[in-house]
Amino acid sequence: MATYNQNDLALKVLSKLGALAIGQPVAPEDVAKVINSLAAVFDKVAAHEIVYVPDPTQIPGEWFTDLAAIVVGEIAQDFGVATDELGGLVNLGLGGAGAVPVGGGVAAKSLKIMNRGRPTGEELRTYSF
Repeated sequence: MATYNQNDLALKVLSKLGALAIGQPVAPEDVAKVINSLAAVFDKVAAHEIVYVPDPTQIPGEWFTDLAAIVVGEIAQDFGVATDELGGLVNLGLGGAGAVPVGGGVAAKSLKIMNRGRPTGEELRTYSF
């Protein structure tokens, strides 16, 4: 299984935002802006019980594109995305724009489906009668 790191994720996010120009070097301040926002986005995704990313240097390959979509939706305003496009990007990621509830976005639902039925590692409480 392939794993990705936060730099890979930042480049994917910048690509989806249209901040990467073909043949031009990547602006280090754009990459830093994305990487600095990852911890907050990962905390938000974990708080909504969608997925928990314990180590941003070891992102599972199957989560990569969905996490990129969520990050795009969460930071799009920082990169000057037009207001009419913002709702669509948010709903492709985590959700929360218009009638779509937070956690009901396309990528959020995809991550939930991927992790459905997996062991949580929690102890099972039993009661004896």
